Amino acid sequence: MNKKVSIMMGIFNCDRTLAETIQSIQHQTYTNWELIMCDDGSTDQTLEIAKEYAKHDERIKVIKNEFNVGLARTLNHCLEYCTGYYIMRHDGDDLMVENRIEKQVVYMETHDCDVCGSWAYLFDSEGVWGIRKLEKHPTKHTMIVGAPFIHPTVMMKHETILEVAGYSDNEVTRQRLEDYDLWIKLLEKEFILHNIQEPLIYFREDKYSYHRKSRKFRFTEMKARLDACQRLKIPYLKRILALKPLLVMIIPKNGLRRYHIWKSNRQTHVDQINKFDNA
Repeated sequence: MNKKVSIMMGIFNCDRTLAETIQSIQHQTYTNWELIMCDDGSTDQTLEIAKEYAKHDERIKVIKNEFNVGLARTLNHCLEYCTGYYIMRHDGDDLMVENRIEKQVVYMETHDCDVCGSWAYLFDSEGVWGIRKLEKHPTKHTMIVGAPFIHPTVMMKHETILEVAGYSDNEVTRQRLEDYDLWIKLLEKEFILHNIQEPLIYFREDKYSYHRKSRKFRFTEMKARLDACQRLKIPYLKRILALKPLLVMIIPKNGLRRYHIWKSNRQTHVDQINKFDNA
């Protein structure tokens, strides 16, 4: 059980966080990995930092785009250089729990699934403030109101992502929905999706990011969900739930922020109670 894992990371102007991110990968208990970082036209020291780590670790490869092309095309560029049996996603500002790769490889080897994600700790400059949880066995119905995965937690078989031709590059996916479109393609092919029921990454997100999404993005998100319903043949009666982004737009931002923080903190509190009860 020592199959090679290719970690794809698109990097762009993340020089303040990249070193710590790379170190969290280098400190993994599972060592048979390669890290493919593709710089998407950074204007800070991101590329230089990536190259410096590559000098001292032969498992790290650094490539670059000629100009900024967005995450979908950047990840497809990474995919061209991946040689692992498994493909793993990660971002330049998130951190891995030290046994993340090991746990996901073991899970993929012992369960009948093609794609595996996990929960995530939410953290910002003040530390961990919540946990994002997702259902263990997401289905096409998950796509109506949300997404089956947290993108940077995902591991999949190399052959799986090749079968759906990688990430789509179009007007919708260029608006931070490249992962959502990938999930649709995986479900169209009836691949089996699972989530490990514990956090395996620290996902960098501040408490106020949720309500900063623009109205334009909310409309695009709603159209993407309706498109998912059509492509996945969701019953018409259930499709009304895809209008959730429209509802979110009319909720006062302060109320939306408080709910977002309460939900994440509540999940953290429940976890702490369960750990205490099981001690």
